[in-house]
Amino acid sequence: PLGADAARRLADNRNDARRLYRLTHGLIQSRCNSHGIILVTFVNYQRCDYAFTWAGHVERLGLKNYLVGAMDGKALQTLVGRRIPTFDMESGLTTADYGWGTKNFRQLGLRKCELILSLLRAGADPIVTDADALITRDPTPFIRRLLPEAQVLVTSDHLMSTDDPASESLEEPTRASNSAWNIGYFYLHHSALPAIAHWKAMCEENPTLWDQNLFKDIFKIGRLRFTSAQGVPDVVVKKRLFLGYNGTVTIGIFPVATFCSGHTYFVQRMPQRRGVLPYSVHTTFQYSGALGKTHRLREAALWLDEPAYYDPPGKSFLTYAPAIRHDLFRASGQMDVATHFHAVHLQLVQLRAALLLAARLGRILILPPLACGLDRFWAPHNGTIPGSATPLPIFPCPADHVLDLENGIHKQNGPIEELLREFSFLNNSRLPDAVRHSIAFPDAPRSLSEAELAPLRASTARVLSLPAMPDLYKTLPPVQAEAAREKYKVFTSMWCCSKPLTPKSAGHVFYDLFWDVVPHTDKFRRRFDAPWVPTFGP
Repeated sequence: PLGADAARRLADNRNDARRLYRLTHGLIQSRCNSHGIILVTFVNYQRCDYAFTWAGHVERLGLKNYLVGAMDGKALQTLVGRRIPTFDMESGLTTADYGWGTKNFRQLGLRKCELILSLLRAGADPIVTDADALITRDPTPFIRRLLPEAQVLVTSDHLMSTDDPASESLEEPTRASNSAWNIGYFYLHHSALPAIAHWKAMCEENPTLWDQNLFKDIFKIGRLRFTSAQGVPDVVVKKRLFLGYNGTVTIGIFPVATFCSGHTYFVQRMPQRRGVLPYSVHTTFQYSGALGKTHRLREAALWLDEPAYYDPPGKSFLTYAPAIRHDLFRASGQMDVATHFHAVHLQLVQLRAALLLAARLGRILILPPLACGLDRFWAPHNGTIPGSATPLPIFPCPADHVLDLENGIHKQNGPIEELLREFSFLNNSRLPDAVRHSIAFPDAPRSLSEAELAPLRASTARVLSLPAMPDLYKTLPPVQAEAAREKYKVFTSMWCCSKPLTPKSAGHVFYDLFWDVVPHTDKFRRRFDAPWVPTFGP
């Protein structure tokens, strides 16, 4: 049972009501499609909004072969109330964010193993995804072309496409199999049950190790086999499949251009450049926690917000045309760190003014698209991540590359939804006409004085679109300028990384919203008495 009445029964803590949502063989089989495939994800209460978006995309595709696991009672009640097909997956873990690498995160991996075993034992062939790995295209036709041989198909953190786009092939296995296998989206045939049971046992024996790494380790037992000379049947080789788990399981790597990581979709933009729809989008390779994932999906118009996000009562918007120094950017291998920071900082001067202006007008700022001369990673690189084919500059550059959306903005300055919208906001198909068609194009103010702001305050347009954004911060009197520095200096994040000058020194550099103010103190209380230059650390 789904709907408000069913949710109320669950809210009354009635055990008989909760028993109706056990994951039984009957429930699993009833949700499989005619080919035995079922789409499954799971969330706790804190991440129910991800389930709403995940299920919304599945429903948009006209698919009914899916279930969402509820990892706590509040999640179960919420999903049932939203009429999302769900099952009780009480985990005993936190109802807050799991946090990558934490104890709860490791325990979550074991619960994932248990869930998958239940699905396989019911004879289902599941596609199991993390809730932030959206299903944007029906994967069943793709998978059926690889049957009956394929038993395990997994996405990858490989950053170089080796597939054949014309035939929608898998990645070339001898190359792509060397990168991390990402089990945030993968397909399992029920015949792979023995290997998955072994994986679960390994997770239980090694509770401090990551289930994703152990997953690949299991299939590497007896070495991976790729060629007919290694005993791989020709039909398997032809389909770009390979053997693992002592040669007993047939495996394939989904194409990274259409089963996308956060890098191949949001940074390299592989499907966009090919002009194809991806099968999935996973928000990996991002730098601002759960909020960074949400913001990236909003930038791509893939996040399904409530109507009030697009038309907030009593609120209006401000946007502007950014001036970007495209002449400063160079191709990969030619762009230096200092020039990258100069190009980005010039954009931040305009953003700084826009933040001040939006606050004075009581409007929500629509961020501009940013341009970045260098990619961002967790390790040293020469402008692009090693092993990738990222074209430079990156435009549009994900906001989390430059802005600290979660810790600097959201946690220290109130809900981000009350301050900002993504750069693509006005192009979102869910934007109502009442906002889309209520737009004015006034001149930009020359200062933040009341006389300059009066015409803007008088406008009843839902959107004020300015042709440029002058440096309004420089017009503030000293006391107001100091208050602005204290408020906004936490808004920026860092770029990573150059090779550290010494083994124990930092290779990252933080962006500085007040880089052009001399003297000034940054968010780490470092004082700059001379013109800003890239400074490693802290």
